[in-house]
Order: sequence, then structure tokens, then C-alpha cells
Amino acid sequence: MQRRDRFCSALIFAACMQAGCGANHEAGAGDVVDGQGSEVAVSVVSGALNNTGGSALGWNGPRGRARRSSFARALELLNPVGMAWAATWTCTGGSLSPAFAGPARNPYTYTPVSCSVTWKNGRTASAIWDGSFTLVYGRSCDALHPFIGHQAADCSLVRTTGAAGNTRTLTGPNGDSYSITHDTNGADTGYDATVAPAPSDDGVIATCGAGGCDTGGTLVINGSHLTGTVTSAAGRSAILWDHTVTGSVDVAGPPGGRVVNGTVTVQHNIAQRTSSTAFAGVTYGDGSCCFPTAGSVTTTKLNGPRAGKSETLSFGSACGEATLTTFGGSSVALTLEHCI
Repeated sequence: MQRRDRFCSALIFAACMQAGCGANHEAGAGDVVDGQGSEVAVSVVSGALNNTGGSALGWNGPRGRARRSSFARALELLNPVGMAWAATWTCTGGSLSPAFAGPARNPYTYTPVSCSVTWKNGRTASAIWDGSFTLVYGRSCDALHPFIGHQAADCSLVRTTGAAGNTRTLTGPNGDSYSITHDTNGADTGYDATVAPAPSDDGVIATCGAGGCDTGGTLVINGSHLTGTVTSAAGRSAILWDHTVTGSVDVAGPPGGRVVNGTVTVQHNIAQRTSSTAFAGVTYGDGSCCFPTAGSVTTTKLNGPRAGKSETLSFGSACGEATLTTFGGSSVALTLEHCI
């Protein structure tokens, strides 16, 4: 176990030096990390769709898959959602309050699922949300379906956070932790005031189409500010993520078979770069997994030394597994970590 802990700490602080997630194979100094723009865009859209489909927001799906990069292996050691023998699991959350009765009881509080695991040797690990999301249902919504996946025509659902956002923290058995905060109060959080549409504090809005959400609708990200921090058991920390996300996508099909097309803009506030991610036939086909299982996203750099260059992230049928074709043309495996 000591060797495992040392390995984890070493990998975590190697990751800190990257100032971001993703493959990081070919990005130049001060440039956006390979895979980062695609990963951030998919994380936000997947989190919103996961919520509207009725699953537990932020639940990663089946674990125990091979990791191919040092950063991903570090997360494997931190992530408690994995293979564990002689262990006890405790989970809470996944709840809506008050009891759903349609728009008449707005606003509602949605508490995502948090879990902890205790091994036989006394070691523990956890994946914990520190707060909740506020849900507000539009006047066209019915009083039968708390999650918008089966809601009526033109129903809209607005999801927002408090002023400090909502943080999901993974804590490993030696005390190292990795936290991602989703703050829907995105106005003025981006480095570039000229980005259009400008980020706002209006939250993430899902709206059903004319045939109800079983047939499709739209998803608008008005301004999501994502920050990520890794902290050692000794208290040393470093910022990994600082992104501002806006965009809109069209959603077709019922829960368990949604297909997404559209565009999401990501401001990389640390590198001071902007990228645009196009969703093309991105399919969420596994009801037990919040990640796409088919299709691809293509991310194009909008400024910086490699403006106009693109990367493509293609999704496989295994939950969270994807193949990244980098800005430089290399092909690498990438494991998605967040439905935020």
C-alpha cells in the first residue's frame, strides 16, 4: 500500500505540471493541452444530459478499465469507483426535494449521488459532492416527470448552482484529492470579453421539442465555469482546470438513445486560448453510462500559435473510452472522467 501511495502522489504532481487534463502529447508551451477542449465540452454536455435522463448526476459508470497515460493512472488510484474486494460501500443523494409536483413547487433542490468505500484494512476513499443544484421547471412542464427525459412538449428545465458552485471531490486512500467545481454563474469568468455569446449566469437549460422530450429538444449552456484542483494529503495543491463554457446542442431521441449535434465554446482561462467543439452524431446509447458510446466531437483552436488546427475525439462502445486524434495527427486512447 505504501508503494501505491507514493506512486499516486508522484503521478498527481506530475499532472499538476501539465496545468490541465487530456492527452497532453503535442501541445506547445502556453498552448491548450491536447484533448482538453474536447474533454471539457463533453463533460458539461454529458452532465446535463445525465441529469435530464434521470440518472445520478456525476456518476461515472462502470470502472476498472485500463488507463494509458500517467495522469489517467493517477486518477485510477484516486477514483473510488473501481474494483475493490473486501470492501463496504455507502452512497447517499440522488434525491429531489420537495417531492415533485410540477412547476407549482418551484424551486427544487437536486442532490447528486456521493459515495464512499471502506476496505477491510481500514483504508477509505470517496467521491463526494459538497452541495446541490437548483432545478426550476417551466410552465409547460407536467406534474408527473421530475426528470425532463419524459416531460411534455415545450417543457423547460433550468439547472443552476449557488454562488460558490458545486464541487465533486475524489479522495484516494492516502488522502490525496482531486476536485472539479461546476459554477453556472459564468458571467465575467472568461479571460476574453469578446467571446460570443457572452457567458451569463442563466444556468444550463434543457427544453423539450414539440413532441416532448422523449423525441428530443435542445440544451443551452449559458455560462458554466469549471475549475479543478488537485491536493496532496500534506496540503500541497495546484489548479488543473479553469474553463468557461458556452454553447447549444440539439438532442434527438429518447433517454438511452439520445443523439447530440451542435457546438460548444470553451475558454481556456489559464492558457488564455479559446476552442470550439462541434458535436456530430454523438450518441448516448448506454443507460448505465453517462458518457457517449458512439459518434465524435471535433475541437478547433480559434486563436494562438496553432489557430485553425483541429482534433477529433471518437467514442467507443465501452463506457468512457474514446480515441483522440490530436492536433498533430497522432492517435491516442483517452478515458473520460467527468459528467459535471
